[in-house]
Amino acid sequence: MDINYNKFSKDELIKEIEKLQAYNNELKESFKSQNANFLEEFRWAGNLGQWAWYYDKNVVLFNDRKTMNIGYDPKMVGEIGFEFFTNKLHPDDYSRVMNNMRKHLKGETQAYEVEYRIQHLDGHYLWYYDRGTVTKRDSEGKPLILQGVVFDITESKQVEEKLKYLSERDALTNIYNRRMLYEQINDCIMKKLKENKPFSLLMFDIDYFKAVNDNYGHLVGDQVLIELVDLVNKDKRAKDEVFRYGGEEFFMILPSTELQGAIVLAQRIHNAIQEKEMPKVGHITVSMGVVEYKEKETIDDVIKRVDDLMYLAKQEGRNLLRY
Repeated sequence: MDINYNKFSKDELIKEIEKLQAYNNELKESFKSQNANFLEEFRWAGNLGQWAWYYDKNVVLFNDRKTMNIGYDPKMVGEIGFEFFTNKLHPDDYSRVMNNMRKHLKGETQAYEVEYRIQHLDGHYLWYYDRGTVTKRDSEGKPLILQGVVFDITESKQVEEKLKYLSERDALTNIYNRRMLYEQINDCIMKKLKENKPFSLLMFDIDYFKAVNDNYGHLVGDQVLIELVDLVNKDKRAKDEVFRYGGEEFFMILPSTELQGAIVLAQRIHNAIQEKEMPKVGHITVSMGVVEYKEKETIDDVIKRVDDLMYLAKQEGRNLLRY
């Protein structure tokens, strides 16, 4: 509906504008009617309704729920373009969303389909799932209309993130678990191969921990583990990561660290642990092993090597560091 406004008189121009406004209102009402039917048929959780983007005019029609959900009054918003929503995307999601849309507009993908965070009027972010397709192109293949549906998936994302967190963490100490140890060692090995970045591995085990549980009970034993992890977390460098391997066994990954640097850090932590007085138990000690990763070692190779050194420390009298 391209119009050459120069050929009209003032009165004729007013009439043409009124016609255009009536046309736009008709489109909106038609869309709202279709959208209402859609919502009646599909009562999926989080459904915010359909949307239509008239690409050539940059006009977006949508169900009121889509703007109300992010804190805006649809009556105050009025007619909007695509940028009303894209300007509210989370900075970390913006490029991904726009690339997804560009690929579909070019016909490189069957649909525009993406999850993203969008900012609420009060500043917090919600998660949306958006899916749409070009439903009309011109004779040259350029997109004219895209239609789609959008869902608020914030609640399911929160559940997903909680489950991910629980799958990665030790329930008692809240540090990374054994599975994450293997994943992060693998990441360090990849960096060693690609960037020649060294890393070291530290393993320690509480000496005579069974006696702690037997004499004071498992609740006290659990508290010792929590206190130990808290101490190590405070004493380590920011880039180092602590993992609970199982029972009273722990690992530390020391990125970008050669053996001599790892030994210095291990000695400092070893001393801090034996100086710490644990509630009800008093002082405890640990046996430690520390190694630097060697080229061509597998994950199991480097873990076995540091494990052997840690048990050597136990065999030689405990409360020792071996490397």
